[in-house]
Amino acid sequence: MSLNLLLPEPGVTALLTCCPDEPCVYEREAGELDRVINPESIDHYLETGCVPADEIAVVSDGTALHPDRHRTAGRTDPAKLRSLYEDGHTIRLGNLQRVVPFLADVSRGIQQETGYSNYSHAFVTPPGSQGLLHHWDQQMAVIVQIAGVKRWQLWRPKFSAPMREHQESFRV
Repeated sequence: MSLNLLLPEPGVTALLTCCPDEPCVYEREAGELDRVINPESIDHYLETGCVPADEIAVVSDGTALHPDRHRTAGRTDPAKLRSLYEDGHTIRLGNLQRVVPFLADVSRGIQQETGYSNYSHAFVTPPGSQGLLHHWDQQMAVIVQIAGVKRWQLWRPKFSAPMREHQESFRV
């Protein structure tokens, strides 16, 4: 079961039996996900430029940089990404399920288990920096922090069942 790679059994059961109406936090044991997706593998994606340039966003204090800041001739430029990271920017590697076979399998498994589409993003933020400002997502999010320390501020949903009834994104 793919959800078991992300959540402990109580979290999987809760997610599959009802739409959450409040934030939930679970501690999980390290497993296969952690052996494949870890700081070293994410760093490798940054260093090799394998993530397509259109799937990368660079953000600092809520402001996204122009894509040319991390591209050369329209392609991902690992040296530019490294420099931006060292300058305190958050790097978002988007839709990794399209380029990482393991995550493609996990994504497909979650879709089969839940009936919902999904995607995998990785956010890499330097210590002491902030990429995104306070915001709310229009879809349910399962967040797995694989390294470092972060203070997560979670609130109850502003709207009941936002995926079903309120401001659903046409892209999700």
